[in-house]
Amino acid sequence: MENDYDKLWDDYSIEFCKKLEYNCNGDWKMLDPDEQEIAALWKLVIDINNGGFEQFFTNWGYECYWYAMRGIQRIGCKKLLELLHNTYMNVFEKFRTDSRLKYYSDIFEYLTEDDEDILRETNIEFWETEGAVLCKTAYEFYHNDMKKAAK
Repeated sequence: MENDYDKLWDDYSIEFCKKLEYNCNGDWKMLDPDEQEIAALWKLVIDINNGGFEQFFTNWGYECYWYAMRGIQRIGCKKLLELLHNTYMNVFEKFRTDSRLKYYSDIFEYLTEDDEDILRETNIEFWETEGAVLCKTAYEFYHNDMKKAAK
């Protein structure tokens, strides 16, 4: 019987997001590095599946993005790491110090057609293959191998 890793990952990793929000008042620095990665990866999976990489990035910003990328690198999802890094560099990096932005969501106002094409391709690849690979690999790494538990 094949495990439903999307559900296993969601049920497991959401506990780390709850810890971040309720125990740490949203302060990432109050989580250990493993917990930061797990919470960021939960946000990544949920938001990309809901509204795309652009939703993830504009909802959570640079700090969460970098924790997620650190986790993706650590668990060895090289294809996803390259995909998201390239998308970030080609779409979001130019906004890093953009004085026109008051909130991350302001980025939507300045996306070009090329940006939207890149995001569409990234989202499709995540939805079709890379999201499932991430859920399986992350669950096996953090839950099965490390036996990491939200405290």
